[in-house]
Amino acid sequence: MERASKLDGNTYCFGDYRFIPAQQRLMLADNPLRVGARALDLLHILVVRAGEVVSKEELITRAWPDTFVHESNLKVNIAALRRIFARTAPGISFIATVNGRGYRFISPLRVYGGNGPRLPSLSAEAAFRKLPDLAGVVGRDDIIADLAAKFLERRFVSVVGSAGVGKTTVAIALAKELTARYRDGVCFVDLTVIGDPQLTEATIAASLGVSSKWTNILAGIVEALHGRELLLVLDNCEHVLSNTSAIAEHLTMAIPGLRILATSREPLRSRSETIFRLSPLAYPDDQHGKSWTDAMAFPAMDLFARRASEVCGYRLDDADAPFVTAICRRVDGIALAIELAASRLQALKPAALLELLEHSFEPLNAGSGRNATRHETLFATLGWSYQLLSIDEARILRILSVFSGSFSVSDAYGVTSHFGRTAEEITEWVTSLASKSLLSVTHEDGAPIYRLLDSTRSFAFALLEKNGEHSDAQSCHARYLLRLMEKAEAEWQWRPRSEWTASYEPRMNDLRKAIDWAFGDGAIAEVGIRLTSAAVPLWDELSTVAESRRRVERALQSVQALSRCDPAVKMKLIASFASGLNFSNHFGPDADAAWTDANRLAREIGNVDFQFRTLWGLGILQSFTGRHKKAIATLEQFAQLADHENERPVVAEGERVRLTAVFYCGNVRRAHDGLNRLMHEHALSAKHSGVARFQMDRFVSIRVALATAAWVAGARGEAAAALREALDHSVALDHLVSHSNALAQAALPIALWSGDTETSRNHVATLARNLSLRDIPIWRPVCHFYEGAVMSIDGDVNGIGMMSSAIEQLITNNFVVRVPFYLAMLAEASIHHKQVALARDSLSAAFERADRQGEYWSQPELLRVRGLLRWLDGDLPGASETLSLATETATESGALFFRLRATTALAELWGQTDRRGPAAELLSPICDAFDDVSPCANIAKARHLLESLRQRASDAI
Repeated sequence: MERASKLDGNTYCFGDYRFIPAQQRLMLADNPLRVGARALDLLHILVVRAGEVVSKEELITRAWPDTFVHESNLKVNIAALRRIFARTAPGISFIATVNGRGYRFISPLRVYGGNGPRLPSLSAEAAFRKLPDLAGVVGRDDIIADLAAKFLERRFVSVVGSAGVGKTTVAIALAKELTARYRDGVCFVDLTVIGDPQLTEATIAASLGVSSKWTNILAGIVEALHGRELLLVLDNCEHVLSNTSAIAEHLTMAIPGLRILATSREPLRSRSETIFRLSPLAYPDDQHGKSWTDAMAFPAMDLFARRASEVCGYRLDDADAPFVTAICRRVDGIALAIELAASRLQALKPAALLELLEHSFEPLNAGSGRNATRHETLFATLGWSYQLLSIDEARILRILSVFSGSFSVSDAYGVTSHFGRTAEEITEWVTSLASKSLLSVTHEDGAPIYRLLDSTRSFAFALLEKNGEHSDAQSCHARYLLRLMEKAEAEWQWRPRSEWTASYEPRMNDLRKAIDWAFGDGAIAEVGIRLTSAAVPLWDELSTVAESRRRVERALQSVQALSRCDPAVKMKLIASFASGLNFSNHFGPDADAAWTDANRLAREIGNVDFQFRTLWGLGILQSFTGRHKKAIATLEQFAQLADHENERPVVAEGERVRLTAVFYCGNVRRAHDGLNRLMHEHALSAKHSGVARFQMDRFVSIRVALATAAWVAGARGEAAAALREALDHSVALDHLVSHSNALAQAALPIALWSGDTETSRNHVATLARNLSLRDIPIWRPVCHFYEGAVMSIDGDVNGIGMMSSAIEQLITNNFVVRVPFYLAMLAEASIHHKQVALARDSLSAAFERADRQGEYWSQPELLRVRGLLRWLDGDLPGASETLSLATETATESGALFFRLRATTALAELWGQTDRRGPAAELLSPICDAFDDVSPCANIAKARHLLESLRQRASDAI
């Protein structure tokens, strides 16, 4: 158990408890509990087998190995665990006694970590650069020291206070102070960039370097943070309070090395949260602040003086001290309001500033409650600052509130170009707004990037609506996004993928906002349709299959508006809809109809590119649905079109699909040779191609097809190299559609054929993780099938049921490619688990479906399993004949690996019927045909059998 604990990197969470086997530690929240080592060993066994009955004998054997102990020792330790749980969680049962059998762990269990693939750790330097720039912090040194001390004991601290009080400033300063404590540094997450609480996870993920488009990404965040020591700063949580609280609670429980610092206007109300309330800066009362020396003892005055000096070189003196004191008092010590006021000394003297400020804030004197007054004071400060803007500056500020996140000067010009002003004037006004603290600014590659603070954006947007400008501004925003995305669509043809996605991925939130508005309040469906069409390449490059399909369907429903659009737009949308169906959980007639309709439109308008795309997509669909001969015919049309149009670059796309269909039809040798040639011909160009044109990355898809064909053909080294390149490149691209395809189509079958169950298990886990992060329904039953296959190999009979259920789902979905092969695997697994009736039914269905689909690549495997069944029935002549037919079929098709498996079974049969010499002669040449470059259970078995046959034959002589 000591060794098992070291190997088990999981953290097991139940109720308020965390159990960490590797540390032999049981925690209640953040507090360790005193538990004996033997009791923890027993708990480890029970949580690993949660829900199962673990016998008393097994518990004793594993907790006290090589030692005889009485059953009473087991009862004592179980009772000790129950006492701890009863004392700390009264009324809740975690361990149940199963009379006469053993014990069962019955509490809901969450498991984090494990030995699966890990994302690379984030360096402290890289994380630190994510912290925004910070001017000198005034009056917060003691608070920062206090908070730093809290993080020695607490893992989740929230800095809570009113709007503009300086929560973000304190959080950034504290984060810089704490950076050295955490191996992986600090990651800053600005939640003001979102308005929809459902985007909270995506925003956190993006700041961590995990993709920000996933529909379900919390598992991905946990994966990314596993094993890290990191301070995560969640800034401005108030508008996404519930979601952020749940996420923070989950991450705190799941990741021991994580510390969370949140800022919010109110507590997150998390069980793990320690609340620190941040007060406004202290300012002089009526009896103080009459002189410069007296005033500077207060941090609010100090902050005002510093910011005014930075803005315009202002120096506080005794004459101005009373006016500045009154200003700080008037804004209630709110740091943001003080900074905004200080910035106005460029144009006004302190006395005039105070007069204006008092006049503007007079209606707010009736505000009820201290917190309400502060909130109102901040917005009054914004209103006052807004009134001091020029007409053009004010208009620009209102318009900029349509952006959901950061924007550049060119973006600002894009949404205000109808003003009839020059780009230089827009730049000047944007720069002026930033200098007056109404825009925050950072720099990326030397260029300024702007954003509105949340309160400023809300304030400006309210004015936009009040002035009746909302509709025009949203329309300008949507039309600007349309121009931008149509430009992106054109650039996709030539810009490197990594550079292209880096440029346009940050537009996703604004893109969603523009599309939603166009179809909703904006009632300009044509813009929404064109935006959707132009955005398809971005969604495809980012593997956001579900979002793409949902939005494309919405666009296609606007039939009347669609009729007014360019026919090319309709063609692109229908092709995208068909593409989404190729990844769906069911292939019906609507998929064929969509591809055919899109192809017809492409031919009618003479769009050769989409003629290629639609023929390719239809061929893929036909192969997926077991119509391989039709797929070959469709891809021959593809090749003819490529030849007619002299489009050499696209030849590889169609040829790969056609050769895959040839492989499925049973000509393994021809498919292998063709795919091998294809890989070498397009080795360089494929690696730099985009993925949106043909759904998957060309470099990856060619190697996936080659890896499977090469392995079956017996070229194991070639197959392993191709698979390794496919997996590595798809991970480097961060394209989960391509990566999932590589896992399901090649990595999993090859791992099982080689007998590497541990790698198979890891591949299943990785594929399942991909499917939890992206909605790619097509691969779910395949993932479940291989999960069941691994369970079956491990001796778990429940794996048979999972395999059978997955095959039924594949047939229901009409995703029937490889189903004959899956049925043969199920039949063989059923034989091993002595479920002979199921084996017969599965094998019969495999032969029937193979004939119906014309899918004969795995025919040697079907015959081999039939031979095993006849052997099991005692029909040795029939078994020998069937296994001989399997070897002949494999030889004819060029499936050397399947020939090895069939020949091994036949030699084993002959060896048991006194035909050891002929069996050795049969097996020897096939063993010689394989090298020993990498381990393979099938080859090892054949060679061991050959050695045994030769030895027994020699002994007989």
